[in-house]
Amino acid sequence: MGGVGAERLNEIAARMWRLRADAGEVLVRQGEPGDTFGLVLEGEVRVSLESAHGPRLLADAQVGAILGELAVLRHQPRTATLTALTPAVLAMGGAAALELMLDVPEVRDRIRRLASARLARDLRPVHASLKDGTPIVVRPLLAEDRAAFDTELHRLSEVSLRRRFFSPASPSESMVDYLVHIDYADHFAWVVLDSNDHSQGLATARFVRLAQPEQAEMAFGTADRYQGRGIGTFLLGAVGVAAVEAGIAKLVGHVLEDNKAMRAVFAKVDSTTHFDEPGVLLVETEAAAAAALLPDATREELASAVHDIVTAASLALSSPAIPARHAPRA
Repeated sequence: MGGVGAERLNEIAARMWRLRADAGEVLVRQGEPGDTFGLVLEGEVRVSLESAHGPRLLADAQVGAILGELAVLRHQPRTATLTALTPAVLAMGGAAALELMLDVPEVRDRIRRLASARLARDLRPVHASLKDGTPIVVRPLLAEDRAAFDTELHRLSEVSLRRRFFSPASPSESMVDYLVHIDYADHFAWVVLDSNDHSQGLATARFVRLAQPEQAEMAFGTADRYQGRGIGTFLLGAVGVAAVEAGIAKLVGHVLEDNKAMRAVFAKVDSTTHFDEPGVLLVETEAAAAAALLPDATREELASAVHDIVTAASLALSSPAIPARHAPRA
């Protein structure tokens, strides 16, 4: 916490205590009250989820990791079990210590990102269907999707690459990193999966908030084999839902002038279109109008998912007393 005054550090330290654990010792159990969080100072801690099929490994946390902050922020029981893999030392604190830490901008931003990512990872996928009846599964894009996402990008035809990136060349490694490592509040992305094989990515849709916080740029990408089946309409609706929940009123995007299929999708929501540069159009639409493209049930389920990630992870940090619009998922 560079740049934090000694007085503030002492104030935080006064509200925390050290917890030592031997290898194999359980620090906290899933389901226990979530009234403390921990910083790993020494050793390694395993984070696992208890299920009907036995424990499932979520992560192995090392020095510097923050654990348990989400339960404290949301005043909920612990969603995972922490076990020391090696002899470990943690600095433990409660809500008062966490509140002081959140006053430090660097820490606040880090915890917001961690909370959002963990909510996205734990979200139950949403089942839906395309206009032609094809069943699909939708969930937020995760950092661990990078390899599969990169593979799908390199499978795209030159035509699809040109429509997505305005170039027939595959995106660079740094671009792939940017597209996958997102914060879910200012940069949100859905991934659409094959209903029968969740390892098969069919499409992605995202928004990136612009300098004007109530506006965001949208972008879509669809596997060649799923184009022309109504997935563009679904993606626009899904991005609209996410944008509304994130407090975004207007979506803007760029589309090639000869991309008739996507232009037809934007026409469904009475988008305004302007020439931006030769061969490229700038499209603007209301986020709420885009969200209305989806059936009520699908729209509500996606909104509930996004609310947990975007609103609970962001607003909980600035105003923990704000009531949730939707009940958190089990």
